[in-house]
Amino acid sequence: MDKEIGSILQALSSAFVDESDSKHADWIRRVKADYSHLDLKKPETFSLLISMTVKDQARALMRHVLPTLAPSDMESKLKHNIEFAFLQYEFITRHLKSVILKVEGYGCSTDKTRWLIDSYVKHLLTGELPLMEEREYWHPACGEINDWLEWIDSMNDLYFGDFERYALAKTKIISSYIKAASEKE
Repeated sequence: MDKEIGSILQALSSAFVDESDSKHADWIRRVKADYSHLDLKKPETFSLLISMTVKDQARALMRHVLPTLAPSDMESKLKHNIEFAFLQYEFITRHLKSVILKVEGYGCSTDKTRWLIDSYVKHLLTGELPLMEEREYWHPACGEINDWLEWIDSMNDLYFGDFERYALAKTKIISSYIKAASEKE
């Protein structure tokens, strides 16, 4: 029975991979032809190629989306932070979930990370801080909104190799959970 289930799962997985490969076959052929001089067996080369193709396309798309979100006279650092939130959404989500999942579990964790990132972008655009006085299911159980937004903001630094502000901001969030747990005891 276990072998049959394993075989079925393997067949489904193969079908998904085949579908993805066929959907992107033209792009794969084009990239391999255009960059045949590169050794794609090296992680650095492969990563650089992704940066030159996929990431470059994402940045180009962001340059067209950003003017529909932010006023043209907005400070460039704020625009950069908005771009970062869009282009590195999964990176930010993984870091937020690194705390939320461990302390609060899986329940509504995606709702919480989505709300935090959306709140961060809205704050950058409007200067407004969302309210967390009455905790809703999509709010993290602990921490002040300023602390969460500061932590998200510091992820830009971390992404580019500077971890100090990130470490301080994450420590503040973790401390709020520790404090809440000790108050329950």
